[in-house]
Amino acid sequence: MSRRPRLSRRDLLRAAPIAGAGAAGVAAAVVARAPAPARTTHGKCRFCLLHCALAGSVSGRTLLRVDGDTAGETRGFLCQHGSALPSVVHSPDRLRRPLVRRGARLVETSWDEALGLVGERMAAVRARFGPQAVAFQTGWPLVRHPLMAWIHRLARAWGTPNVASVASLCETSGRMGQALTVGSKYRHDLRRTRTLVLWGSNPTHSTPLLSHVVAHKATEGRLVVVDPVRTELAAAATEHLAVRPGTDGALALGLVNVLIREDLVDRALLAQQTVGFEALVELAEGYPPGRVSALTGLREEQLVRTARLLGTETPTGIWTGLGVEHHQNGVQTVRAIAAVEALCRRAGEPNIRQDLTPVGPGDTAGPLPSLPRLGTPEPVPPPVEAPAVGADEHPLFEMFNREAQGNLLARAILEDRPYPVRALVLIASNALVTSPGSAMLARAAERLELLVSVDPFLTASGRRAQVVLPAATFAESEGVVPPQHEAWPDWKVVFELARAMRLGGWFPWKTWAEAEAAPQVPVPAAPELVPGFDPAFTQAPLPRSAGVPLVGTPSGKIELASSLLERAGHPALPEWVPPSREPTAEFPLRLVTGPRTRAYINSQFRQVARIRLLEPEPVVRVHPDAARGAGVAHGERVAIVSPVGRIELRLAVTTDVRPDVAVMPAGWEEANANLLVDADLRDPISGFPAFRSAVCRLEAIAAGHG
Repeated sequence: MSRRPRLSRRDLLRAAPIAGAGAAGVAAAVVARAPAPARTTHGKCRFCLLHCALAGSVSGRTLLRVDGDTAGETRGFLCQHGSALPSVVHSPDRLRRPLVRRGARLVETSWDEALGLVGERMAAVRARFGPQAVAFQTGWPLVRHPLMAWIHRLARAWGTPNVASVASLCETSGRMGQALTVGSKYRHDLRRTRTLVLWGSNPTHSTPLLSHVVAHKATEGRLVVVDPVRTELAAAATEHLAVRPGTDGALALGLVNVLIREDLVDRALLAQQTVGFEALVELAEGYPPGRVSALTGLREEQLVRTARLLGTETPTGIWTGLGVEHHQNGVQTVRAIAAVEALCRRAGEPNIRQDLTPVGPGDTAGPLPSLPRLGTPEPVPPPVEAPAVGADEHPLFEMFNREAQGNLLARAILEDRPYPVRALVLIASNALVTSPGSAMLARAAERLELLVSVDPFLTASGRRAQVVLPAATFAESEGVVPPQHEAWPDWKVVFELARAMRLGGWFPWKTWAEAEAAPQVPVPAAPELVPGFDPAFTQAPLPRSAGVPLVGTPSGKIELASSLLERAGHPALPEWVPPSREPTAEFPLRLVTGPRTRAYINSQFRQVARIRLLEPEPVVRVHPDAARGAGVAHGERVAIVSPVGRIELRLAVTTDVRPDVAVMPAGWEEANANLLVDADLRDPISGFPAFRSAVCRLEAIAAGHG
C-alpha cells in the first residue's frame, strides 16, 4: 500500500510563491539605480478578495518595492501578485491619456474631449432606444468594492437597470445556493473543523494565505479533495475523488444516501432544525453507491469510505469553489453539498460555520440579496421601470444580486431581447476575453453605437472601443504611490461620467472622502420578481423557537427543500440534472476551462514579465490515453474544438487529469477558452455558464500551420 505524501506548510507555500516582509521587490524593472526610499506607505492589496496588508517603499513618484505589512491583519503575507505591484504601476504598457477612435485607429486626446464624446453618444442612444439601452459592466477588481454602489446610483439616475458585474459568472451561484439552504453565504472556522472537504476548490492557488491551515488537515489524515485533477492538495489528501465533471450533484446525493443508510445522521437535530429532511431521504434513495459510481466514475468503495469519514470525524466542513458552480446544475449542486454538511452536524458540537451575512439583532435576518445591500445618499434616484437584462429568464439572480445577468448582454445587443442595448461601459472589465461565448460578444461589440473601456491597460475589449479612459491602479487610488500619467481613480471616472451624462446633480461631491462620508439610506428592494414573493421577507422578525438557531430563510430553518425555489418554478429539492451535452464520438472529452493557476487572476498579469515566467503560454492538459486517441504528443501545438469554437495551444500530457477530461486555463486572448463555451448553456437559476462541463475533441495541427 503506497503512503500518502505528507504536505507541509513549506510545501504549499513553495507551490504558491509568496513575498513576506523580506521579499525582494521589482524596482530593477522600473529604474536602473533607484535612490534610497524616501518614505514607506501602507495600504491593502486589491488584486484578490484577501486584501492583504502591504507596505510600499516609495521614492518620488516611483514605487520601488512592495512587502507584506507585518503590522497588518495578514501579518506580512503577500503573494506573487502583490509583490509584482510595482511592475503593474510602472508598466510601459500603461495607458497614459484617454483614447478616442478616429476611423480604424485609437488616438490620444484630452479628458474633456473623451468625456464629451461619451456624453454625446449616450444622449443619442437614449433618444433613439431609451435609457435602458445603456449598460455598465464591471470586472474582478471591483468585486465587493464600495464603488459598486455609486455605479448603481449612476445607472439608476440615468434610468437603466443594466449594471452587470463579475457576479454573473463568479461566486454568486455558490452564494445563492448557500443562502437558499441556510440563509447566507458562509465560511468555516478551519481551526474547529475536524474533517475538511475541498470540493471544486484549490486554496493553494485561490487562497494561499490559508494554505498552512489546509496543509495541517492533510497531515492529520482528514482532508478530502473532490476535483477531476490531481492537484498538490489532492495528492496529499486522505481521499481524492476525481469526479467526472458535471456529476458533483449526483455525488453529493450519493453521500447523503450512505449517511442515511448507515445511520450517520442526528435525526432528532435534523427534525428540529431543517425543512424537507424526509423528502431529501426519498430523493437520495435514487442514488445508491452503485449508480453513483457509474455516473461519477468513482469507485463504489471510495464513495462509502468518504461518507463514513464525513459522518464520523465531525465537525465536517465543506469548502466549495467555482468547480461546483460552473455547470448547468450549479446552484442545486451547491445546495446538495450544503445538505451533506447539514447531515453531518451533531448536537453539542461547536459551530464551525461563520456566516458572512449573519442573523442580526432582534432575530432579524439580513435581507436578501445576501451580499449587496445597496445604500445611497439622499436624494435617492427614482426607481427604474424596465426590467434588467436576464430578469425574465433568471429572476432569482436579479433578486439576489440586484443587477443584470451579464451573460445575456450579447444577446440583447444582437437580438434586441428583451430590448435593444446599444451602449456598453466596461469598468475594470475585459469582457471580450472573460465572458462565455466570446465570439458572440465580439460580434455584438460591432453593433454597439458606443463601447467605453475604463482600465489601466489597453485590453482586447478596449481595442474595439470608441473611447478608452485610463484608470489608476488601486495603489494610486489608495495613496500607496502618487498618481501616474493622466490616469484617474475609478471613482473620479464614474463621477465625471455622470457629469458628462448631465447627471452631475446626483454627484455633487468633489472627493471620494466627501462622497463616502455622505449619510446613506437603503435603496428600495427590487420589484416582485417571483409571483407572490416579497424579496425583503427576511426584514421581518423570524418566528422564535427555543433552542433552534435561526437562519435567514423564509422558515428560519435549514431548507433542504427550498420554498423560494418552489415558488420560482424550480425543484424545491437539490435534484441533479446531467449536462445538456454528453461526450460523443465527435466530442469525446469533457472540457474544464478556467481553474485557478498560481500565475494569473482571470485575464490579469500577462503583461508582467516576472509573473509570465511562471506560465509563459496557455497549455491544455490531457491524460496519455486521450493524447494517444487523438494522435498527438506532449509539447505539440494542438487544436481544441468544441461545438461552438476552435482554438490552438500547447499540449501537456499528464496522468494528473482524468482520461476523459481536457483542462485548460482561461484569460488568454491568443487562446481564449471562452470561444469554446456555449453561452446558451446556463444554470436556469443563476444564469451561470457551463465553463467546466463542456465537450471537446483534440486535433493535430498540420505541419506548417499553427
